[in-house]
Amino acid sequence: MPGLTKENLILIGFADVGAWLPSGETIAFKLDGKKVTVNDVLVDTSNALYAFVQSDAVQYIGKTTQSVRKRFSGYRNPGAGQRTNLRCNAKIKEVLSAGGEVRILVFTPIPDLRYGDYNINLAAGLEDSLIKVFDPPWNGRDKGKPVTEEAERERAEEEVDVGPAEIDRPQKLAAAGAAFPFEITLGQAYYHQGLINPGIKASQHLGEDGEPIQISFDDGTEPVTSSINRKANANGAVRVVGRNRLISEWLQQHYKVGDVVLASVLDPNRIRLSAPS
Repeated sequence: MPGLTKENLILIGFADVGAWLPSGETIAFKLDGKKVTVNDVLVDTSNALYAFVQSDAVQYIGKTTQSVRKRFSGYRNPGAGQRTNLRCNAKIKEVLSAGGEVRILVFTPIPDLRYGDYNINLAAGLEDSLIKVFDPPWNGRDKGKPVTEEAERERAEEEVDVGPAEIDRPQKLAAAGAAFPFEITLGQAYYHQGLINPGIKASQHLGEDGEPIQISFDDGTEPVTSSINRKANANGAVRVVGRNRLISEWLQQHYKVGDVVLASVLDPNRIRLSAPS
């Protein structure tokens, strides 16, 4: 299927989040666009697909079981035996040195897909098909055909991150005392379904309908990326919808029905829940 471009990825749900830039002798990435807080959440979400695009042509498609932010440390500082990282690092530098631009697209599906009792990883399922269709030239080759990067090799491949992850990463997380606090009283639905309704006042500090929202936990539990829904409540207040099972599991580990959970809006696309003190 010749002629496939960046626009084809946008149409299936990829988001253009930023670009690679020179950074001394290596490279770094910078988030941009009108919704930088949204893009910041997307690159923190695990099990994502990402693509590198030059002049609308898709040059590379990859998947990470970690977050995109963590994965990109390997592209910025590739180790001697990391063939994928070395190849992409060199290709990106080549484009930048010639005055070109390499855009970064990210696909982080939020709704849960299930087959019976099993969750389906949509990003993992799309990876093979997209690589086959787009035939990105920066992907590795096997008998002349593009191949995926083995996910199980990824963690062993990455080195410890050194240096700044990005150029001018937005400092959006509120300073101590500046976050907007609210409370969640755990009724049956909230407790068992993991629904979060921050209320009208807190919703004034949150993003638009359909945007992603990261739910973090102050006990170090891995954050959950969900979605902002402003249509479920008649007054337009936010309801957090998507991956609610993971939220309910955390609530059930720390609270019982009727308890009050302390929470804070950190920025338009982040909420933090506090464990009992």
